[in-house]
Amino acid sequence: MATAPKTQAATTTVIIQNGPSNALGIASFIFGLISIFFLSMLFSPLSLLLGTIAVIKRQFVWGGIGIVCAFIGLMTSPIFLGILGASAHR
Repeated sequence: MATAPKTQAATTTVIIQNGPSNALGIASFIFGLISIFFLSMLFSPLSLLLGTIAVIKRQFVWGGIGIVCAFIGLMTSPIFLGILGASAHR
């Protein structure tokens, strides 16, 4: 009785490395941009928080732009200016 020759199956090992992600910085920028136009009291603190975390994780560009947009959103918010009393005219 003849036996079939044994073949060796080739195995391939795939190594997946996750590179650095800019997701926190980009989210900070988007929330900061939204805060300039809508619901500043909600989106500005969120943008500041995400921007700070992004800068800590060395996502300087997107995190910094998000923080700047959050400050612009706060400074143009009528609700925030009303809380500070800066919108009172005499």
